[in-house]
Amino acid sequence: MKNLYILCSILILLMIIGCSDHKKVRQNKVGEGIRVQAPTKVKYAKRFNITYFDSYKKIEVNEPWPGSPDTLVYIITKDISIMDLFKGDAKIGLVRQPIENVVCFSTTHLPFLELIDEESRLSGFPTIDYIYSEKIQDMARNGKIKDLGPSNEINFESLLELNPDLVFAFTMGNELSMIRKIELSGIPMVLNADYLEDHPLGRAEWIKFIATFFDKDLEADSIFNEIEKAYLATKTAMDNIEKRPQIFTGVVYGDTWFMPGGKHYGTRFFNDAGGNYIWSDNNSGNILQLSFESVYEKAGNADFWIGTATYNSLKEIEQADIRYKDFKAFKTGNIYNYSARVSDKGGNAYFELGYARPDIILKDLAKIFHPDEMKGHQFYFYKKLY
Repeated sequence: MKNLYILCSILILLMIIGCSDHKKVRQNKVGEGIRVQAPTKVKYAKRFNITYFDSYKKIEVNEPWPGSPDTLVYIITKDISIMDLFKGDAKIGLVRQPIENVVCFSTTHLPFLELIDEESRLSGFPTIDYIYSEKIQDMARNGKIKDLGPSNEINFESLLELNPDLVFAFTMGNELSMIRKIELSGIPMVLNADYLEDHPLGRAEWIKFIATFFDKDLEADSIFNEIEKAYLATKTAMDNIEKRPQIFTGVVYGDTWFMPGGKHYGTRFFNDAGGNYIWSDNNSGNILQLSFESVYEKAGNADFWIGTATYNSLKEIEQADIRYKDFKAFKTGNIYNYSARVSDKGGNAYFELGYARPDIILKDLAKIFHPDEMKGHQFYFYKKLY
């Protein structure tokens, strides 16, 4: 009987210790976070990644502006206790869901909101006139979106009045003082570095970044997969074409012709669309600054001139600089610009929707370079200049 009592006592003790240990392990796991299977994976984007935990998500943004050594970390959760665990860490941005009221600082963020059906959350934007989207312009006309003034001089008081749950911002490094001022006001800010991606699909993949704040991860993954599929289908079709026309782009500003380097985001479009970008052998991912003479020497006999900034007719190009007439592309009329869809106030669909839909841009370019292969496609972003 005594032995039975001792045995029971030991079993009870072991159970108590086991329960205590289990509780301790559970607490540690909650504190550290229990990683769960990701509903979406980042394939092309190099500037962000998402890690999923049982009660929160962690987003890391690598090099959020050019030359930045930082990696920004954002914790997204509905659980206040989770936020308490990370509170006090200045390197971590805390975002509490649900997100009902957002402000965006770039037109490139807007198509992502529309694609995941969350544009109704938008409450403020700097210089609404620059927005192309008719749906969002209608919201603004109906008083649902407040104009916050120029992006480099945000109306801080108007922003505070909106008291957004989240601000999607970006910086090239020179707006950091304004961003820190907003952060100190207590408004959660997230820096978006989509413009630094070097692959068209990498930029489009930032739909997953935006969507995760609204728990639209699966929807964004599905939308991106369709964009990727369409892009790769066009690229594959163009890969088999042997005769590739020579391409150049840009215009002169002052004495400088700005041209994307061979590793630049825009360069990949030309080559994936079945063209031969003349500066493809250049190893820079930045914008080159060249003289008019050096561009003419290399591109004077190029087949196509793609992208002429604000010039939208041959006459405008000629009036800007008579030397443009010497290019073969000018003489043959093979000049196209990304200005097929521009609003009355200057909003350009290419610089808004284009980053989210690289598949459409690629089809436009393939249609320009190889019209016989793209007979069923109608131009969306580009138009021929006359």
